[in-house]
Amino acid sequence: MTTATGHRASRRRITQQLAAAGTLLGTGLPVFAQSDATMKFIVPFPAGGAADQAARVLVEKLKDELKQNVIVENRAGASTRVAAEALKNAPPDGNTVLMTLHDTMVIAPMVYTNLRYDPAKDFAPIAELFNVTYAFAVNATEPYKTIAEYFAAVKADKNKGSMGTTGLGSSLHFLAFDLTKKSGVDLTIVPYQGGPAMVTNLLGGQIGSAIDGLGVFAEQHRQKKVRVLAVSGRARVSQLPEVPTLVESGFPSMTAGSGYALYAPAGTPEPQINRWNQAMRKVMAMPDVRTRLQTIGYEPVTPGTPAELVQLRTRLTEFWGPLVRATGYKSE
Repeated sequence: MTTATGHRASRRRITQQLAAAGTLLGTGLPVFAQSDATMKFIVPFPAGGAADQAARVLVEKLKDELKQNVIVENRAGASTRVAAEALKNAPPDGNTVLMTLHDTMVIAPMVYTNLRYDPAKDFAPIAELFNVTYAFAVNATEPYKTIAEYFAAVKADKNKGSMGTTGLGSSLHFLAFDLTKKSGVDLTIVPYQGGPAMVTNLLGGQIGSAIDGLGVFAEQHRQKKVRVLAVSGRARVSQLPEVPTLVESGFPSMTAGSGYALYAPAGTPEPQINRWNQAMRKVMAMPDVRTRLQTIGYEPVTPGTPAELVQLRTRLTEFWGPLVRATGYKSE
């Protein structure tokens, strides 16, 4: 039997809990009920690749920051569109996010006539995370020391002119197309769903070269299994300072790269968006996280606001639009 004294004690405990919550609210800090739900961190590429490795570095820290279990969910396929559709269809409760390339929101709408999502309507931006430098690589057993030497070999033997790349209809694809055009070399683009399979074929001699994010090749380059001949961007990268840029290699206009950002489904409550944004800001500021991301091949940025991510997407659309239109590439 519950006594009157017991009722008063219960009321006091509830009052104390509400008062504590009110104190937190007064500080401007978000207050969330502890949840047993597992949060999903979707990655649009297969397990084992550079993006997957980076996601696992972040998730390891996010579990502590969010005080909730977080798992990586690999949803590879269709040049990141499979993962984007998975996010679109996820409940907007703050428990599912997508770490994806800018291509998903910028390039895809330009090239796919049957795109089953609208970047502006179906997703809630959270923050930019890190930049991606593209790298051009060959098998380290080949004699080429520069990209010019490789192109000369292809001119002499067209069988050496196959170039692997991931993601048709992506910024990487259009960079590869631009490189083929400006080099004057007949390079056949061979598409792959993910970096690991492409590198396996590069090592096995099934393709003569490959172009992808630096993270796909960085460790293999250090182990002298592949040789990165050039990187995109305006300056050399800290991870492989001995490797020249495409600009230094005779292609002055080829400075483009990409980057990753975090999104939630449209309709996700603003407090949950802010919760993820603040957690990512803390995680991305951790020295060990930044070092590990750089080792993988990515360049961390300081996450900004959701509004700043929207502004970035607008600038990227203006940059890539002319190049995409020049290729005439379209796909369903």
